[in-house]
Amino acid sequence: MDNEIDTQSGLFGKFMEIVSGFDEKMAVFAGWVIIIMMLTISYDVAMRYIFNAPTTWSFEINRYMLIMVVFFGGPWTLPAGGHVAVDIFTENASEKNRALMEVITSIMAIVYMMMFFMESTAFTLDAWRGNIRSTEYLGWPLWPVRSFLMIGSFFLMLEFIFRLIRNTAILMGKIKN
Repeated sequence: MDNEIDTQSGLFGKFMEIVSGFDEKMAVFAGWVIIIMMLTISYDVAMRYIFNAPTTWSFEINRYMLIMVVFFGGPWTLPAGGHVAVDIFTENASEKNRALMEVITSIMAIVYMMMFFMESTAFTLDAWRGNIRSTEYLGWPLWPVRSFLMIGSFFLMLEFIFRLIRNTAILMGKIKN
């Protein structure tokens, strides 16, 4: 057991714990946002069909909240096993082969998430500097909405890095799954 990599304690383990805790808080927040979305959509439907007075703001706000839900919930969903996965190859694979496939897909995901993070950062800064606003009724500044992309992609990238480290350690025989 001397040559095992301890990914659960020490500085790295503490960092993973902090990130995972933050991911969970973002996911819980996203869950509450879904409840707010349900209430505002229900309100809009009632106003539209019962009182013939539809809201002018509900659709726009709910679209922004949906972006938040997806990007704030994504980082927590990955380690929880909630992302869509094609398990036809991994279902009957050995632990080492499964870890190898996870390493390959994690590397690809990290590269993608890095590019997405950089582009969403530029996209957000562009909205901030240019005071870009929505073209709809509310005319809200778009940088806060765009920042959801940046935040979510950064934390999802961290989760893929954690997955890469763990599966690399499995391949090297340093830890057991």
